Amino acid sequence: MADRSNFELVKHFYDSFVRGDIDAVLATLSDDLDWRESENFLLGDRNPYRTPAAVAEGVFKRVAAEFQDYVAGPDELIDAGDTIVAVGRSKGVMASTGKPFDAKYTHIVRVADGKIVSWHQLIDTLEIWRAQQPN
Repeated sequence: MADRSNFELVKHFYDSFVRGDIDAVLATLSDDLDWRESENFLLGDRNPYRTPAAVAEGVFKRVAAEFQDYVAGPDELIDAGDTIVAVGRSKGVMASTGKPFDAKYTHIVRVADGKIVSWHQLIDTLEIWRAQQPN
């Protein structure tokens, strides 16, 4: 992937996620990673995630268990060279309550040597929290 531009790499990361190709997503990540979910977000309890395997186990496996009908592709990617900013919405249904959520997010993604080395999320944690609350 070193021959791709930073923007193309990050676009490939998100396109792969939307397709459900988690192996392709993980292949874009550096073995020396700084992945951080938003503070006060249900997946942020294990921050920081330092390896692709930690992201697979602590993020993607938990997303599959916690959320139903989940989609989170970006509406916009902003190219700032070594940093790409993704802006979009995270939508789905909370598996434990059956309540839908639609939370705006921003991801700050940094690339070095053809791999994603840093991924930091800012998401509307209140929207997710509300969906977690029982009736």
